[in-house]
Amino acid sequence: MRKGTILLMTITMLSCNGGGGKAGVPKEEASSEGVGRIKNNDLIYLDTAQHIQNILCQGWVIEDDADALEGMDEDSKFEIPYRSFYFATNGSFVKNPRNAMDYGSWRFDDDSKTIFINTTVERGEDKYKIAKVSSAELILVNVGINSATNLKFIGPAKRFKNETAEPFFLENNRWRIKPKATESDSAIHQRLKENIRFFILFYKSVLAKDDAAVSFWGLPSCFNWYGGGISIKKPEALAENWINCFYNKEQAMKAYALAVRLLRQQYEWPKGEQNWLKQNLAVVELMYKKLDEIR
Repeated sequence: MRKGTILLMTITMLSCNGGGGKAGVPKEEASSEGVGRIKNNDLIYLDTAQHIQNILCQGWVIEDDADALEGMDEDSKFEIPYRSFYFATNGSFVKNPRNAMDYGSWRFDDDSKTIFINTTVERGEDKYKIAKVSSAELILVNVGINSATNLKFIGPAKRFKNETAEPFFLENNRWRIKPKATESDSAIHQRLKENIRFFILFYKSVLAKDDAAVSFWGLPSCFNWYGGGISIKKPEALAENWINCFYNKEQAMKAYALAVRLLRQQYEWPKGEQNWLKQNLAVVELMYKKLDEIR
């Protein structure tokens, strides 16, 4: 969580106003039970999963990159790699969403213990041999480039039962795919709305999965996210990865103008709530609804 001086035009608590080759996973699911675990009925826990295909369907990040992210401020100009995969049960995937996002389809061949990944941006097929796998650890070798290096990924060992609740599910990230032509005002409005919805899912995921650390670094947004406060970024501080979600900068600034007007609305923060994630989530959900009133 980033703490700092709250910028002009900010919503704060002080201003409360009113497998081989198949995409799907085996039908039997991993247990949601565990010794000492507080059960979340929205999640599937993978520590007792029997099939590799099942275990793979979650978010994975290079271990060293996960450690580096913990010290990153969301406005930091220092670039770090955050190499990650988010494999969905429907055979889609999102790659490196905190950097230059790619996406496409994937499949697992059980006989060769190989993951085949068809990328859309890079336009190719990557092949990763599984050297070791458990519910929370995945060691891959990129045999597609004849590498012998072990790449150690870590995962939360859990996923949502409904994959559409995952923030990095492909369908929840199509707002990030740059359009091939100029868009209408209504399409720009919808793209901003889907951007805001992504953060609703992000907050909900952090809370449901009880993530040890929370970072917004690399996630495209025109907003700053504070503990108990949300502000609009200054135009000169807008990241290129947010601007590039639109056809050009002119169209991005149309969305930005909508966001400015949205933040001028009145929002009531949840009374008595001490968890800053739940505080912010409640207001972002209100923002999502109020955006329909702003054109």
